[in-house]
Amino acid sequence: MRINTNITALTASRNLTVSDRKQSQSIQRLSSGYKINSSRDNPVGAAISSKMKSQLKNLEKATQSTADGISVIETAESVLGEAQSMVQRIRELCVQAANDTYTDEDRNAIMDEVKQLRTEIDRISEDTDFNTKRLLNGDLGRKTYSNIAGVEITYTSPEVAAGEYEINILEEATQAKYTSGNVGTGAAGSMSVNGVGVSILETDSVDQIYEKIRTAADKTGIVVENNGGSFSYTSELYGLRQSLEIKCDDPELADSLGLSGLPIKTTGTDVKVSLIDYGTSRFSANATAACDGNKLVITDNSGFKMRVNIGTEIDGDRIIAHVTDVGAMTVQLGANEGQDIDIDIPRVDSEMMALDEIRAYTGTGASQGITICDEAIEYISEVRSRIGA
Repeated sequence: MRINTNITALTASRNLTVSDRKQSQSIQRLSSGYKINSSRDNPVGAAISSKMKSQLKNLEKATQSTADGISVIETAESVLGEAQSMVQRIRELCVQAANDTYTDEDRNAIMDEVKQLRTEIDRISEDTDFNTKRLLNGDLGRKTYSNIAGVEITYTSPEVAAGEYEINILEEATQAKYTSGNVGTGAAGSMSVNGVGVSILETDSVDQIYEKIRTAADKTGIVVENNGGSFSYTSELYGLRQSLEIKCDDPELADSLGLSGLPIKTTGTDVKVSLIDYGTSRFSANATAACDGNKLVITDNSGFKMRVNIGTEIDGDRIIAHVTDVGAMTVQLGANEGQDIDIDIPRVDSEMMALDEIRAYTGTGASQGITICDEAIEYISEVRSRIGA
């Protein structure tokens, strides 16, 4: 038996197959724009290329995330600018109301605008959001808590490290108070509570006198209660800045209202504390606390600032304030783990800035409102510089 082969044809077929494969590879490279289209082209290069492609796609997403984070900050910054403008307007109104050339009706109109501005500040605080996430109502602030009900850590600067901070309450804050003797009728004249005048008629009943005094005192932050014949006068807020002044130029009326020792002047007292700088507490020996009523502003080294509201009912004398790293919005800036940044925006509303304590119905109340507005503007500036950095 004889086998005939065509070596030339087989060689030509093999070379044609190789050439066709190379041509297909070249066409694939030209059409895709890639030198390496499969691992057989370059096994090592293919592995490196896959890793780089993955990194590039992740970097594209990180760039998008960064842009979203910038949008969050720009949104918050623009709204904070509007809030600061409204606080500045409230300050201007307080300066205006502090002038005694204005009548009670004028100051009532001024307070109407102040109330509207406070309402608008609260509205933008609650409604400002980004992709349904609230920005200024405290949802993006660091989460803090304490061991005692009624104690609230309202603000922590970025320099406040996570951990426990202990505060000893030496004396609680008090209100300005006064209790009259028994109130009678039959006398006429004028008396005033913190500068707001009240006209009493001989024909007024005790209930009518109470209603007149209560309405006037309410404008100055003084709560008046009828205790079965005597009237108690108590400031709504606590602290040395909360004053109570009762005047009456008619001795007969003063006696009828149960007022003695006129003019009556009394104030509340601020809370007194000491800061613990040993054990688990993270305050340093340089930490100091500025007290205003039942509010504390604690400062320490390197820009450390903490604001604490003590509350009115404390079940113990040692507060442990817990500061966590939880709550801020995390923005992914890079393609790898740990390449991120936290956006921490504390609460900004009228209660947080004490704007709800402004009562510019009198010159004294308006002057106090100026100080409150200065502190509010400083607070907003702190928040703006914080997110701006």
